[in-house]
Amino acid sequence: MALTEYRYTVASDNLFPNKKVDLPAFESQIRASAILTALDSVVVAAGDCVVTMKDALSAGDLLILDGLVLAHSGAPLPTAPAPTTSDKRPIVAMSKPDSSKKTIITHDWTDPTTWAECAVRVLDEVAADMGAQTVYSLAHPNVIDTYHGKLSQEDYLLSSAGNSYRVAVKVNAVSKTEQDPHFGTGGDFTVDYSLGRVTFLAALQPADVVTVTYHYATSSAFTVKPEAGKALKLEFAEVQFSDDVVLTDSVVFQPYGLVDVFAPQLMPGVPSGTKIPLGNPVVYKAMSDFQNDAVKSYPVYPVLGGSGWRGSQRPVIVFDWDYLSSTVLRSDYGLEIRVSLQHDAPFSGYYATATFYATTEAL
Repeated sequence: MALTEYRYTVASDNLFPNKKVDLPAFESQIRASAILTALDSVVVAAGDCVVTMKDALSAGDLLILDGLVLAHSGAPLPTAPAPTTSDKRPIVAMSKPDSSKKTIITHDWTDPTTWAECAVRVLDEVAADMGAQTVYSLAHPNVIDTYHGKLSQEDYLLSSAGNSYRVAVKVNAVSKTEQDPHFGTGGDFTVDYSLGRVTFLAALQPADVVTVTYHYATSSAFTVKPEAGKALKLEFAEVQFSDDVVLTDSVVFQPYGLVDVFAPQLMPGVPSGTKIPLGNPVVYKAMSDFQNDAVKSYPVYPVLGGSGWRGSQRPVIVFDWDYLSSTVLRSDYGLEIRVSLQHDAPFSGYYATATFYATTEAL
């Protein structure tokens, strides 16, 4: 088999009747005809319509092709009318986007041991014996806890420097094992993360040296931003409060972006690459601010999951923000939203957090 071309001059008086060719329509007519040889392509070049077949046409197939040329009006293929209801309203089909899904959950505003983003790492601090060589205190409270289900996907959570948040304890330079919360038994020690204390399950010797590597919270700040080279589209958000929450601070949502993009007139006084606040923040000072701004709330989630560390110990109220259009954060613009408690004063109560539901795609 060999590709074979058949040329027809478009402007010829005895060929295409209207001296024009609609390529999709003409190609469709050839494929739908009785011609047995497969079509390769149809193009218009230098005033000629060139029909390329997968092989030479028989005399009968060539007559069919010539007839198609003589009958081709040059009109495009008809467009099927959009489906409508009986009263002529258009019928549309809704579909989910094919972008990657991303769910972003802030710190728990009631619990500084979850405030990981701005946490400071301490390497091999010598812990102080509080007496009886059982309880050893650290220099800082509010140690980040990634072992008891407080942070989603905590097993894979790393600091910006690529370090694990897990507390690492050594006695005389020998690594020890934290008690696994799943079993509640065994291991060498437990940690009071809020107070910053390590308790050994068996007393040590007076001369033993305990060193601890850990991270401690310094700020409630949490950043919602896309990965490099991607755009993050925020579709809707929720805030979840346990029924016993007590607001002790204001929650601030502040957009930021690159000065190069949004305020180049401030350069070079503000260095290139600096992220600056964009407009006024959204500040929720009182519970009424959440209630007024939210689109809706869900029925109260009851206590679920049992009385252990895996369960939710208080009923939870969920406020929902269903955005009418996506909020798009582009990495090339340096766009991000910083969420924080204005004075870093933890809420009282069992639980309080925000969740952003988003899609992410390459720029």
